[in-house]
Amino acid sequence: MKNTIRKGIASLAMFGLVGASLAMSVPAQAQSPLGKIYGVAFIDANANGKRDPGEQTTLGRFKITDGGNFWRCGNTGRDNSYGLTVRPGTYFVMPIAGPGQHTSTPVIRVQVEKPGSTVVADLPLVPQPLALAENCGAYAPKRTARVPWGIPETAVANGFTTLAHAIDAAGLFDTLSSGGPFTVFAPNDLAFAKFTEEELNAILADKALLTSVLTYHVVPGRVSANDVVNSTELTTVNGKTLKVEIKDGEVFINDARVVATDVTAANGIVHVIDTVLVP
Repeated sequence: MKNTIRKGIASLAMFGLVGASLAMSVPAQAQSPLGKIYGVAFIDANANGKRDPGEQTTLGRFKITDGGNFWRCGNTGRDNSYGLTVRPGTYFVMPIAGPGQHTSTPVIRVQVEKPGSTVVADLPLVPQPLALAENCGAYAPKRTARVPWGIPETAVANGFTTLAHAIDAAGLFDTLSSGGPFTVFAPNDLAFAKFTEEELNAILADKALLTSVLTYHVVPGRVSANDVVNSTELTTVNGKTLKVEIKDGEVFINDARVVATDVTAANGIVHVIDTVLVP
């Protein structure tokens, strides 16, 4: 079972998201054939990730991306709905937290099957005063806490809920929260979204495999972005090494691209990557 999952992880780490050739400079509406993604933003009062009776729609910000160089951000309309015309392909829909809000479902993966098809992807938001909105960039929107927390809390505050859940499932929450200092190369939720739900659940259920994968993302000490780019390899907590390369001006850790750096935690530093690393 472990070998099967490891092979699956390795192959999925190389999986390219559909539609990565779409350019930001060319509006999706100007290309054909087209489909549509639409939905509403609502307050997820019980934080279960779905809209239950009595949960009201709300104005909010949203982002739709193919995980590559195409993305669009915007605000829901007066009726709290949003919509975007896109070419058929795989997309990720994300609410962007505003002041006093936290996203309970940071990434919704949707598939626009064919021209003329539509997909509904509602955006649940949960009030959380320690979440702050950040700008809309090419990758998952970041959120920063107002106080320095340990690495797991910092992951939660920055919207990396899948990583935080994995840390908890592996029994590493207390170690990474108070030990260290550590440097963590943190996969964002788009990185974890490259797995199917079944594959991710299988990994989370295998504590030994999960611990091996997670500790492969952790380097002892505080290794800043400047330290990283001046290294060729880094030794991880699980004893194996990570290869550091600079390609076309971008920094890669093995096959993962570094998309954000030097997120400060009370007991270390977090650098954000776009692919789950596999030992």
